[in-house]
Amino acid sequence: MRFRALAAVSALTALTLVGIVPAAQAADPPAPATGVVVKVEKLSPEQARTVDAASAARTAFSPETQGRVLCFQAHARTAGWTAVVCSNEAGFTGTEAKNDPIDAVRFIVGTVGALNFNVQTHWANDGTASEDYVPPGYMLEISNANGNVLEAIRLRSTNETMKAAAHVQNVGWKGTGQWSYDQWIGSIGEGHWMEAFWVDI
Repeated sequence: MRFRALAAVSALTALTLVGIVPAAQAADPPAPATGVVVKVEKLSPEQARTVDAASAARTAFSPETQGRVLCFQAHARTAGWTAVVCSNEAGFTGTEAKNDPIDAVRFIVGTVGALNFNVQTHWANDGTASEDYVPPGYMLEISNANGNVLEAIRLRSTNETMKAAAHVQNVGWKGTGQWSYDQWIGSIGEGHWMEAFWVDI
C-alpha cells in the first residue's frame, strides 16, 4: 500500500486545484478524439509473469483483495517506454519534472480476481476519447496519431476502489488522496500535459 500526504483544503477547492472532474461532470458526451489509437491484445508471456507475480504478492499481503492487480506503463516522448508499475508497488511510471510529456499509456489487467477496469483519456488539442474496457488477461495501449500529449486519465471500476495521482507539467503531483470507484487524474482545460502517474487499488 502506498501512503501519500496531501494538503487539506476544502472539497470544492481541492477539486479545482487537483484537476479532478467528478464523474457527474466528467463530460459533455465526449466528442471522439480523432487522433487516439487504441490497441487491445492478450498479455505477452512477460506481461503475464509480471502481473501474476504482483497478484501473488497482493494476495499474500491482503487476501481480501482476491489478488486483483492493475499494472500500468507510460511512454514519455523523449525517454520512451518507462517502468511497468503494478498497483501494489511503490513508485510511478513516466518521468518526474523532466519536461517530458506522456504520449502513450498501457494498462495491464491480470486474470486473478476479475478486476473490472475501464479507462478514458484526455489529450491536448484532441479532447476526451471514448472510454475503453480492459478485459482480465489483456493489455490496452492508447496512443495519439496526431502527436498530441496526454493531459488526463479517467480510472473507473465497478468492483474495486482506486487511489491515484498524476505529475502535471509546471504543477507537480496532483491527486485527491481519496479511494474512489471513478476518478480523473491530471488536468483538463489548463494547458498542462501529464508527465507521470501512479494508481493503487
